[in-house]
Amino acid sequence: MKNFTVPDICDDYDDIQIGDIFLNSYGGIDKFFGKIQTAKCEHSNSVVKELVQQNGEGKVLFISHTGPELCSMVGDQIAQTAFDNHWNGIITNGYIRDIEVIKDIPIGVYAKNTYPKKTDKSVGVGEVNVPIEINNMLINPDEWIYVDTNGWVITKSELEL
Repeated sequence: MKNFTVPDICDDYDDIQIGDIFLNSYGGIDKFFGKIQTAKCEHSNSVVKELVQQNGEGKVLFISHTGPELCSMVGDQIAQTAFDNHWNGIITNGYIRDIEVIKDIPIGVYAKNTYPKKTDKSVGVGEVNVPIEINNMLINPDEWIYVDTNGWVITKSELEL
């Protein structure tokens, strides 16, 4: 694991985007980085379940919950599957559940907050590896994200840390 802090990255690099949504850490680790894969989901997390079954070596899954209804995009099964398949972390601008289990899984998980309701289980609903916009910030697949308890930043390519 590279040694970094997000404030140091902000001090040392100009060509970065600083995340402006405030997220809480729920996973077993607070600091991680990786190449971004995206999932855009309105009310079903079926594409998230499919993605975390793939090899996530060196990757971070960034989920954009676009639906008007509150529901949880990540639970303990998704977090465990992501860990088992070597994902570095999961971030969502939405909600997660099962945090009493997720806190013991050694993977980074950041979300707005918790909400106990599951998503509907429509298969194939959602988009994968498309640009997502969050608070006027464009997040593209294959960019890099660096996360710690201070916040998060996105870069076009991997930083030499």
